[in-house]
Amino acid sequence: MKIEIQKAKKRKTEKKRLEKECMDLWQKCVKARAGYKCEYWGCNKTEYLNAHHIFSRSRNSTKYDIQNGMCLCSGHHSLQIDSAHKDPEFLKKVLGEIDGFKPLRSQTWYQMLRLRAYTPAKLDLKMEKLYLEKELENIENRVITSNDKGL
Repeated sequence: MKIEIQKAKKRKTEKKRLEKECMDLWQKCVKARAGYKCEYWGCNKTEYLNAHHIFSRSRNSTKYDIQNGMCLCSGHHSLQIDSAHKDPEFLKKVLGEIDGFKPLRSQTWYQMLRLRAYTPAKLDLKMEKLYLEKELENIENRVITSNDKGL
């Protein structure tokens, strides 16, 4: 009985470790894709950056999907009145549905992401981690290639 409890604790600990590693990688991917700048209109801050989930982290199917993330400074993520967590119109602004806000993402992007978010999924954390490591490598390589070409 004691051995079974120890094995269960070890599995839980391993799962928590993998979840944290995946979330850290997801955040790095979202920030790197944004060029380590806040994506909010006209902000471009490079400090105190957060990776914001469009669809909640509770949705397993998009929890570690980098398309489900935006890089925002702490003010535009949750502290200011027009932040992602306080502004009920934030998503409409992202899609350019509010006058004066250039779209940051397309309707097609949103529809595809929404479809994935509402599709039940069981996560394989080891595979998610491999995917995120490869995505981060690809993003970083694109940045290096762009810099080499003077873009």
